[in-house]
Amino acid sequence: MKPFAFLVLCVTSVAFADDFKLIDGKEYKNVAVTRIEPDGIVLRTKSGIAKVYFVELPKDVQERFHYNAAVAAAYSAQSARQGALVTARGQPVEVISHGAQVDINKHLALGNVTIVDFYADWCGPCRQLAPSLEQMARTDPEIALRKIDIVNWKTAVARQFNVHSIPQVNVYSRGGRLVGTVVGADVDKVKSYVAQAKTGG
Repeated sequence: MKPFAFLVLCVTSVAFADDFKLIDGKEYKNVAVTRIEPDGIVLRTKSGIAKVYFVELPKDVQERFHYNAAVAAAYSAQSARQGALVTARGQPVEVISHGAQVDINKHLALGNVTIVDFYADWCGPCRQLAPSLEQMARTDPEIALRKIDIVNWKTAVARQFNVHSIPQVNVYSRGGRLVGTVVGADVDKVKSYVAQAKTGG
């Protein structure tokens, strides 16, 4: 029985240690694949968790994980539909980027206060803050919530907005001016900036 347990332990550890090289040359060494999604894989690294999209990976890795572009597109469309939650009273909640650079001015709900939530699926505090932000947008027709999935620290959108810690929430006035930035899951500070933005602050 002991040799069998040892064999299982060896196979398990070998199965989780892997190296990946992206098409842009970036490498992930000795990482564990924690989840496979239709559009990418979630990796546990020494520095945290990152999602790598299949379009960033070489063809042999795509084939290894049975990547199907049509299925990935359908998955992304479904995710976008789920992100665009429309309720009777409030504004739609929109995920406007998954790591790509974005023109924030095209997504501000001018005439209303816009909350932009920078998050990642692997971020625990982000998951704690999200329901409060979504509740604010659902119940207050003067608030629009836009969500930006940074995916990891090196994506174009993380660099564009100089995001070094998440959750990060930017609050914009009705006229599109940045009123304040909250780093961390401080919903009271977000509400304070929203109140300030509503009064023209």
